[in-house]
Amino acid sequence: MLKNISWSDYIIAVAILLAIYYLFVGMKYFSGEIKDLLSGKRKLKFRAAVPNEHAAYNPDNEQSLQETSGFENTTDDEFSEVEHLIERLKTVIADASSRKLIPQEFKQYLSMVLKEYPSVRYSPLRSSINELIVSECQKYGAVTLDEDEVELLWKEAV
Repeated sequence: MLKNISWSDYIIAVAILLAIYYLFVGMKYFSGEIKDLLSGKRKLKFRAAVPNEHAAYNPDNEQSLQETSGFENTTDDEFSEVEHLIERLKTVIADASSRKLIPQEFKQYLSMVLKEYPSVRYSPLRSSINELIVSECQKYGAVTLDEDEVELLWKEAV
């Protein structure tokens, strides 16, 4: 009886059984996510694997962490998060300028905004964001900050 079954029939049967099994597991445990994907409420995201050397935060090694991670390791999600942060910073600085906040309040306000974006803290785009903050502060004349003060704001935003 087993001599009548060819290898191709066996492989097709196993593939069909595996497909049915994974559909069952997917529907049982991930039905909400699948419905969101099919309805368009959520987009499919692929996360890049993070090497073990980047897994733990070491404040002494922060500069070398920024140097080793390049733009080629930056994902679309990181870019979109940086774009959101840039827009948010522009509105925050313009708002602070119009309300004429004192420097200490302005720095706390910026620190709170930076705290909302923890993944950008380790991004290679962080230095560009620091330059943007300095230039926007000069543009609006709210509070003049230099890049060292902006770095301190990032460290306060832990």
